[in-house]
Amino acid sequence: MITDTGLFLLTSLGAGLLGGAMMEGTLWLIGAGGWAKADMIVALGGLLTKSRVNARRVGVLVHAVAAMVFALAYAAVMVRLGYTQMPEAMLLGAGIGFAHGLIVSLGLVWVVAERHPLEEFNEAGLAIGLSHLVGHVAYGAVVGFVVGLSPL
Repeated sequence: MITDTGLFLLTSLGAGLLGGAMMEGTLWLIGAGGWAKADMIVALGGLLTKSRVNARRVGVLVHAVAAMVFALAYAAVMVRLGYTQMPEAMLLGAGIGFAHGLIVSLGLVWVVAERHPLEEFNEAGLAIGLSHLVGHVAYGAVVGFVVGLSPL
C-alpha cells in the first residue's frame, strides 16, 4: 500500500516530468513558429558544459531533475493551500508557473544571456523572455492538472 507521502512523491515526480515535457514542447512550438529561438535544453546544457558537445544530453538530465524538484514545491503549495481539485489546482499551477516564469525570464534576459558561454545564446530579447514565461505557465498548468486529477 502506498502511503500519503509516497502518493505525494509519485504524483509530484510524474507531474514534474509531464510538465517539463509540456514546457519543452511549448518552447519547441514557439521556435518552430519562428517567434523565438528557444532551445532551452541546449542552452541549459551549454551553460553547464561550456560547449555544444553533450549540451543536449546534460540539458535533458538537468531539466528533468529540475522539473521534478519544482513540481514537489508546486504540489506542496497546492496541498498547503487546499487547492488539490480541478480546476483550482490547474489554475493555481498556471499562476505559480507565471510567477516562476517571470523570475526565470527576467534572469535570462538580464543576466544569463550576456554571460552564456555559447555565442548563439548571448542575446535574449523580449521574445525569448516571453517564450519562457509561456513555457512556465504551461508547466505549472500541467503540474496542477496532474495534482487535480490525483487523490491528494
